[in-house]
Amino acid sequence: MAFGKKGTLMDARFVALCVCGWLALARAFAQETKGFDADSFKVEVTYMMPVSYPGKMLSYGYSVAVRHDSAFVHLPYMGRVYQPVVNDDGLHFALPVREAKVRPVGDSGTRVEFRVRRTPVYYKFTVTAYDNGKADVMMIPSNAQSVTYSGDWDVE
Repeated sequence: MAFGKKGTLMDARFVALCVCGWLALARAFAQETKGFDADSFKVEVTYMMPVSYPGKMLSYGYSVAVRHDSAFVHLPYMGRVYQPVVNDDGLHFALPVREAKVRPVGDSGTRVEFRVRRTPVYYKFTVTAYDNGKADVMMIPSNAQSVTYSGDWDVE
């Protein structure tokens, strides 16, 4: 197989790289033109940083979403729990948002703070969404150590 000739493996790789680059640019442009909506968004979480353990890459499927007055949480947890909850199925729930606050973060982001209550535990979430499509999520439970997550946001 010769490289550099028309119709070869090298040409196919070049085309694939160009297509991937254009798709990434289109996604970034779409997020910039939509803008972050603090009332309806979803953060696809790809990395977690627990307090007492090293950071860890996550597989597909973890997220925090807010739609109007409800929070939809699907997150892993790793850390110390000070007051265990009986029949706890982890951080997978949909609950009403309480005490929501929105404020700008410099020129390049928006911060949304809210709480949810899943008896007997309160969870405080701080979501910082940046104009480049990235987001950080800090989750502070009332009965355990906090965890910070990062990923990409999308408007719901």
